[in-house]
Amino acid sequence: MPYSEKEYQVSNINYLNKDFSSLKSSLIEYAKTYFPNSYRDFNETSPGMMLIEMSAYVGDVLSFYIDNQYKEMLLPLAEERRNVINLANMLGYKVKPISPSYVDLDISQTVDADNTNVDNIVPEAVDFQVFDKGLKVSSTTDSTIIFETLDIVDFTMSSSGDAVPVVSDTDENGLATEFTLTRKVKAVSGETKTKTFSIGSPEKFKRITFPETNIIEILSVKDSNNNKWYEVEYLAQDKVPAEEHYIGDRTNAYYDITNVNVETIPVPYTLEFIKVPKRFITEINEDNTTSLVFGNGLLHQAASGSLSDGFFQTEQVGIIIPGETETITSDISPILGTAMSSLGESPSNTTLTVEYRIGGGIGTNIPAGDLTTLSSISRLANGNSVTPTITNLEPARGGADAQSVEEIKRKTQAHFITQKRCVTKEDYEARVLAMPAKFGNIAKVSVNRASAEQLFATIADVTEGVETQNLYQCDSSAGANSVGDTAWFGSLSLCQAGCYNDDGPGSCTITDQAFVDFAEFQQLYGGGMDVNQPTTAAIEIHLLSYDNNKNLVVPPDLLQNNLRNYLSEFRIISDEFATYPGKVVNFGVAFDVTAHKYANKQDVKLRCINTIINYFNIDKMRFRQPIYTSELIYQLMGIEGVRGVNHVELTQGTPQWTGASITFPPLYRYTIGADGTVSQPYGDNGYGYQYDFHKFYDGTYSSDGTILPSVEPTVFELKNPNENVKGVIS
Repeated sequence: MPYSEKEYQVSNINYLNKDFSSLKSSLIEYAKTYFPNSYRDFNETSPGMMLIEMSAYVGDVLSFYIDNQYKEMLLPLAEERRNVINLANMLGYKVKPISPSYVDLDISQTVDADNTNVDNIVPEAVDFQVFDKGLKVSSTTDSTIIFETLDIVDFTMSSSGDAVPVVSDTDENGLATEFTLTRKVKAVSGETKTKTFSIGSPEKFKRITFPETNIIEILSVKDSNNNKWYEVEYLAQDKVPAEEHYIGDRTNAYYDITNVNVETIPVPYTLEFIKVPKRFITEINEDNTTSLVFGNGLLHQAASGSLSDGFFQTEQVGIIIPGETETITSDISPILGTAMSSLGESPSNTTLTVEYRIGGGIGTNIPAGDLTTLSSISRLANGNSVTPTITNLEPARGGADAQSVEEIKRKTQAHFITQKRCVTKEDYEARVLAMPAKFGNIAKVSVNRASAEQLFATIADVTEGVETQNLYQCDSSAGANSVGDTAWFGSLSLCQAGCYNDDGPGSCTITDQAFVDFAEFQQLYGGGMDVNQPTTAAIEIHLLSYDNNKNLVVPPDLLQNNLRNYLSEFRIISDEFATYPGKVVNFGVAFDVTAHKYANKQDVKLRCINTIINYFNIDKMRFRQPIYTSELIYQLMGIEGVRGVNHVELTQGTPQWTGASITFPPLYRYTIGADGTVSQPYGDNGYGYQYDFHKFYDGTYSSDGTILPSVEPTVFELKNPNENVKGVIS
């Protein structure tokens, strides 16, 4: 039933007026409309106008505070530093009170020469030293600026990028008597401090605030019982990375300069993740001081001394039950972690010893050659105990003062977009390359999502406890085999120690059931994959690393294991990934160039070689990258003294163009047959896989030298460029 005009009257009150003038005008109109006989004196000096103006003033103030509070709830509009920091914390961005500068330090040690074999004089290994991280180096221009090293400096081992031993002194016969070893180590502008805090009665979310405003990071927190407390990004996080340096066993971690048979890829640390109940977070206050915030849970033993098995199983995975209880009569539900507090323990009745680093600031961006004074040394292996020399060949960069409000807002927006999760192909590739170098060097990465057909075909090749035909060979031949033989299952090279048939260990024939080592299968094809439950979410990650000469090589198992542990914290739950070694195709470059009559042909040839080497710089090469010979020809045409480019060709032996007097030794080691078998016709000559470059010059695929990439994830590498770039100048 519609309203009548008497039942419904339109109000003339404007609810959008918020400022003083608008509110005053609205109140005057309201009084004239609804109180026409009660008040008529609207003179500025009248008592009634005083009340109207006071009401307008109160409304104006309230409107301002309401608008301002709402504005401060929105990150782009917030202005107060405290609110901006709180919004940044809510979105997961950690505000920094100050930023330190970083620098690469060159630290050198002089050792005696070992002249036992005059034909092979090497550094005396017993003199090599190992320095712990935390070496303090002060600036020569400002002694208050101190840098500390971030990693162990190990002279007993070599790694990628380190300089080879240099002869620093010789005897009258010209034989080396001393060598200088040089290592690089990263350093940060800061100094380590220690502070203790006495903790009494327990309290939820215990907060400890430091007075310093230039704390860079919290290094360690330990209680009176020497229990370690771990820093996490948020209190609900119960897993943290645990890294271990291979100071005792370096066989799989380093390349030994005295033993060429040891692994050539340095992997100084191993990476695993552990669950921790003792944890804390750091929060930056509006005055740039730093606070430690602990959890709200307290782990107590029951008064009766009896706990159910469910409690112990739950406690082992990091779920904390606070408070005291007499008995626990039933098993704990897995979802009880939230209800019964899984935000970590809170310290009580103990003394916390906190080790932290202070420093940083824009003044720590010092020039090259300024860090030469070594003021603190801690040796892990003494050697000859000689104090090393140290310097910075590059300037220190990255130091900055406290972040402004605008910087916090901009960086929070960028952090919120990334979310630290790997979803796309680019996310995975960026995350792989972002893995800290101390866990292994990843030079090239290619990420692909396997199709359903690929996964089902792969899983069909290997079946648990099912009769297989011609699936495996034992010791490279099918037939009768003993238990001690090694079984190779198809082209996947999945093996187990022992050959088993239907009746157990013993004689195996090709019609017997093959039992596959599924630990090896899972390592190759994803940690959570099950052959009986195939998934289309498998992600293939192909990797290559640099050796100590910056040549592409297969990453060692330790590096791949570190990467798998590292990525497991960033993948979404439906993704299963596997790591594979990538392939390398090496080649040589042959060229024929005509020089101007006035040009020096040797200089022209040298410039051409340098241009080719720079064009194929390994830093520019990627997985599945095509090569356009025409681009290289264009660059050669721009060289001073070059009149014309007759031929340029990539090859692994003899170039395709006729009349060429240039040849290369076979620049490949592996060949792949039509059946997928891999052979090494030229032994271990240090090169990669065979690739038919001729087909891209003779018209089979192309005639202009447009070299298409391999179907397999492969990187083209110009290895040994001083030997594998040849040309003639006419």
